[in-house]
Amino acid sequence: MTTEVLEPKKVKRPRATLWVLRLLLVLHAGLVVAQPILAGYFLSGESDAMEIHGPIGSTVWMVTMLQFVAAVLYWRPGGGRLWPALVTVVLFFAEFVQLTFGYLQNFAVHVPLGTAIVVTVALMAVWSFRSSARRGRHPEVLP
Repeated sequence: MTTEVLEPKKVKRPRATLWVLRLLLVLHAGLVVAQPILAGYFLSGESDAMEIHGPIGSTVWMVTMLQFVAAVLYWRPGGGRLWPALVTVVLFFAEFVQLTFGYLQNFAVHVPLGTAIVVTVALMAVWSFRSSARRGRHPEVLP
């Protein structure tokens, strides 16, 4: 009878790609959380707040493009999950709509959509620091 020594399987887990995704999610979260604060300042009489609110809205949309690249890298070569890339695509379109309705001053769409964006990005940023983000999508044996 032969006894084989079983070596533990090495699981491919995202490391560097997760840190890039985390960095962009924290930046994204900071920008989207600033938006309702600036809008509140504007509503309380600080008219200069809109001079910052508008450019941040445009910047958020561009940060989402970078976040998508990071999420795809986290998924495919990084060994992470696919859902952050899919949610980022939805955020990309939601933020484009948000930007459009903001400039049109259609607050009936702008405010609830902005709330959904803030909640989604904040939850993604929190998730990125949880242990489940470090786990690979499935165990893969590395050579």
